[in-house]
Amino acid sequence: MLTQAWSPLGKRQAQYAAPPVAHAAERAGVTPAQVILRWHLERGVMPLPKSATPERQLANLDVEGFSLTDQEVSAITALGQPDGRLFGGDPMTHEEM
Repeated sequence: MLTQAWSPLGKRQAQYAAPPVAHAAERAGVTPAQVILRWHLERGVMPLPKSATPERQLANLDVEGFSLTDQEVSAITALGQPDGRLFGGDPMTHEEM
């Protein structure tokens, strides 16, 4: 079984400027979005990002050429809330449309 992350970039609340994300992106020479997607993969989660922009779609796929340190993964994980959600999207009650 593989866990999927819907809205893995935070759905208008992305943590791009958060120090753990920004520092990892700078170190690896990638975008903060790529760091967040890589963080999901390194935790064994399949991120399902949405983008209508071809350039972002390509960048979202280009997350295999770098890795995060254990310390970076832990620091990014620590940004989460206890329930793991950023916007209250509980799948038992949240309606997308």
